Amino acid sequence: MIESLIDFDKTLFSAVNSFRSDWADWFFAILSSHLFIAIVVSAVAIYLMLTQYRKRWWHILILIALSFLLADRISVLCFKDVFMRLRPSHLMPDVFVCKLSNFHLIYDNKGGLYGFVSSHAANVFSLAALFALLSRKRILTISVFVWAILTGYSRIYCGYHYPADVVCGGLLGVIIGLILFLTYSYLIKRFSNSIPR
Repeated sequence: MIESLIDFDKTLFSAVNSFRSDWADWFFAILSSHLFIAIVVSAVAIYLMLTQYRKRWWHILILIALSFLLADRISVLCFKDVFMRLRPSHLMPDVFVCKLSNFHLIYDNKGGLYGFVSSHAANVFSLAALFALLSRKRILTISVFVWAILTGYSRIYCGYHYPADVVCGGLLGVIIGLILFLTYSYLIKRFSNSIPR
């Protein structure tokens, strides 16, 4: 059963990763970059601080920092260092040889050694869940989850993660975002009897 799931995961990875084009390389490389993630997070944070959380804008900053810290550390310490599943980029030939084969690696490095679960996916899905719950605005909720899904897809396209790495990382991220929001809501109700908006 487990072997069948692993084989399916590898097959799905090959199907996604073997697709290539110049525009997709450019688009998904940008989506996968830390700089673009920082820009999106900053834009949403500023929106929330200027609209719904003016009086307690610093709560947003604390929640974002906690989201990053928890998602990143838990994905590494509780998953990558435990399961030690090699990234596809570390199972393939050298990057320059890969460019001549079906394997598609965007950047000129193979990333960290282990890939399960994807820290990128855990981070962006944790933030997406947190932003959606803090805002409760449909357009923002749809936007942040589309961003998170595309970012997760970009990690497969760029050659750094299997689909299972991304899906499980995303689930972990959503759970972390939900726990953070519930904890925040409890503390606000406990000390001020309402969530500040």
